[in-house]
Amino acid sequence: NPSEIDALTALNQQLEARNRRLKNPHPSDRLAWAAWIIGRIGGWDGYPSSKPPGPITFKNGLDYFRAVALGWSLRNVCMP
Repeated sequence: NPSEIDALTALNQQLEARNRRLKNPHPSDRLAWAAWIIGRIGGWDGYPSSKPPGPITFKNGLDYFRAVALGWSLRNVCMP
């Protein structure tokens, strides 16, 4: 869904702006790129030395992302 990709792009910019050392290492518009973002908003710290995010972290990230994506899609409806 293009709206969800736009929401992921905005979230990625926000996550990368918080800490300059943590950049999404994956090419944009790839599954690994999206998984990195979902893991980060789910509570994973994103450092290469830490363990990868687990299923609970991904579930928390997906729950948060679903709410953000819904709000992102409503942005176009409420603000023409």
